Amino acid sequence: MSIYFDLLLVTVIVVYIVALSGFTQTWLGWLSKFTARYGYGPVHQLRPFSCPQCMTWWCCLGWAALQGSLSLPVVAYCAAIAFFSITVENVLIFLREGLLWVLCKLNALWK
Repeated sequence: MSIYFDLLLVTVIVVYIVALSGFTQTWLGWLSKFTARYGYGPVHQLRPFSCPQCMTWWCCLGWAALQGSLSLPVVAYCAAIAFFSITVENVLIFLREGLLWVLCKLNALWK
């Protein structure tokens, strides 16, 4: 598979985990409880781990380095897809909502 397609798939996975799954909010809640025990305030974000754009950048760079494909065009591609990570998040939401709409319409037809 092409490194560019691999990096696009890494972006989709990272955006889903960080922005859409709720995993980030869960572990930030656990971290806030831990810091509250020791007199510190709640943790609302912990960059780069709570930022889809940051995580996309670092995960794509790491993946390219592991694949041995780290070059200037690949770094530029990583920067571009990290820049568009919010767009990827919105496309994933659009796909989810569109699929739910279709399923609701099909459910209404079967009743």
